[in-house]
Amino acid sequence: MAGSFYLIRHARAESAAPGGDASRGLTPEGRDAFRETVASLAGRLQVKRIQTSPFLRARQTADLLAAITGAPLEEDEELASGAMTGREILRLGMELGAGAALVGHNPELGEAIALAAGRPVKVPPGTVAAVDLGGRLAWMARPGET
Repeated sequence: MAGSFYLIRHARAESAAPGGDASRGLTPEGRDAFRETVASLAGRLQVKRIQTSPFLRARQTADLLAAITGAPLEEDEELASGAMTGREILRLGMELGAGAALVGHNPELGEAIALAAGRPVKVPPGTVAAVDLGGRLAWMARPGET
């Protein structure tokens, strides 16, 4: 959708990893569900650039999105779990502009999407939300609901 940026919660990940939280990777089911969600958004999802948390599960989600959309990808420490508030994530998306996709974590992404929606919303792993440049939620797609 023209005039929107995207907030994307990483896809379903392993519950634990030997290297700790930052090392948790995606499950095969999480990968498949995210691919399916993105495929169902063909024509609506117009990603021009991707910024992602450096945590493995977010990076793997961003890698999938980059492979599907062809958009360039950059890691951003600000998107690491616990680094920003929801309001700061919305501000970053508005600064980056239309076509930017920010891949990160709950609770921050859930807070940002709720602020954009003006109400509490469920943001399960693999959710893609389009936010217009005025900071309002345009649409949201959750895995299994598309």
